[in-house]
Amino acid sequence: MEGIFIGVLCLSGCLTFSTCLLHQYHFVSDAKTWTEAQSYCRETYTDLATIENTEEMKKLNDTVSAAGHSSKVWIGLYSHIDWKWSDGFNQSGAEYWKWHYSDPNNFKANQFCVVQTKYATWNDNECHEQSPFVCYNGTLEDSDFVLVNTAKNWFEAQRHCREHYTDLVTVRNDTDNDKIHNGEASIGLYRDPQTYWSDGSNYSFSSWYQGHNKLGSMKVVCGVADLEKGGKSRLRSCKERKPFVCYSITTVKTLVKVRVKLQDSSVDLNDPAVKEQILKELQERLKEKGLSGVTLKWKEKADGKVFHKEEKGSDKKKKTEL
Repeated sequence: MEGIFIGVLCLSGCLTFSTCLLHQYHFVSDAKTWTEAQSYCRETYTDLATIENTEEMKKLNDTVSAAGHSSKVWIGLYSHIDWKWSDGFNQSGAEYWKWHYSDPNNFKANQFCVVQTKYATWNDNECHEQSPFVCYNGTLEDSDFVLVNTAKNWFEAQRHCREHYTDLVTVRNDTDNDKIHNGEASIGLYRDPQTYWSDGSNYSFSSWYQGHNKLGSMKVVCGVADLEKGGKSRLRSCKERKPFVCYSITTVKTLVKVRVKLQDSSVDLNDPAVKEQILKELQERLKEKGLSGVTLKWKEKADGKVFHKEEKGSDKKKKTEL
């Protein structure tokens, strides 16, 4: 079937060219919890709003502003807060925490590691920040704590502790916490980012508010777009009641005329395998041109066929060749 598109074109058929456009946003003024808003959006539209680029962020802001709202609205972001110890410890004492009164606050939505402060309380911290750290040697039941005064980021500290001792320190109670207290130092507590969109889209675009996102003891937090902060994303308790933004997808269908000549006259263009091959080649050409989200489908005429031989001298105006 090679060479189908080479030569003077004399057979024609039609296909439907469907393209998904940007998300269409829908502001809902009724205040609901994040979960209630998610259910409403899934029943009425597609899902809670997903934002995949700056253009969509602006479009969402414009949609909400046009409705006369200028504060926080739920969008489809949510995040799991799962603090873990570097050595995998998960028994009694694993949820001993000594947070500073304002922490964890996930500043700039980028604080996933923990340091002990000079006050013996804990702050969540950006993992790339460098500081001294505490390792432990032996077992948790019979361990020695070792302060390393060389400043390293959390991952470098973890590697150092594992290479020279047992691991970054696990702190199970006040006694452990008092023993390691010796100024600011990284400890073994951390969490994974674990941020998602409600509709399952790949989490690749974000525009976070460059301030505090207080987490407290919450296990799950949900995302708002804060119009007072230019639509930047922030994390809040999912139980708060707020207006929200849903999205739907608009699809545009275009009928395109395809005119083809065969080098091999024995090939039947209406053979399902041949039609499938042509669609495959067309799809590849569209990808080469940078077009994604496009669905191609043949349009059959009344006789069930797609391709028909053109009569000589037939009107060729308003035909698009691919």
